[in-house]
Amino acid sequence: MKKPRAKISAKRYKRTLYTHLKLRRIHNGPKAYIPKDRIHNYIWVFKVGDVDDHPSVPHAHSKEEGHRLNAWTGEIYPAGNERIRVIGMLKSKELSRLHKDNGFVNFAKKQINWYHEHFPSTNFFVPEWFKLKYLQEKKASFEDNENIPDEYVFYSK
Repeated sequence: MKKPRAKISAKRYKRTLYTHLKLRRIHNGPKAYIPKDRIHNYIWVFKVGDVDDHPSVPHAHSKEEGHRLNAWTGEIYPAGNERIRVIGMLKSKELSRLHKDNGFVNFAKKQINWYHEHFPSTNFFVPEWFKLKYLQEKKASFEDNENIPDEYVFYSK
């Protein structure tokens, strides 16, 4: 014997619809990257579309406390509007592990490109090693180009 379905009140229906729409908006919203391991004993969330350029582009927010992490230097800043006081620092191993993480590298490229696209007049620091290794476009080489002739003729006087 089937149980009779409970009637859903209009208020409850609106709430479930709102929750559903809210979840949909979150999933279709800015893309986020969360490193697999805890860093400095926090779970850090990086978001593409984060318009704040302090402490760095990209930067992360800790899930627990709301602290901000400078992705390039490893400095940790308190939550809120304070932009001067550094409350912690990542160990060099933690920072190196973050910089070698392919997920972080791909995210950082997306965020830097997004920021340049939406705020072209804002200048922000990106380390030279990152620019050289990941942001330069691949230059055409002879192997990539099929229109290069097989024979060359040299003229001289």
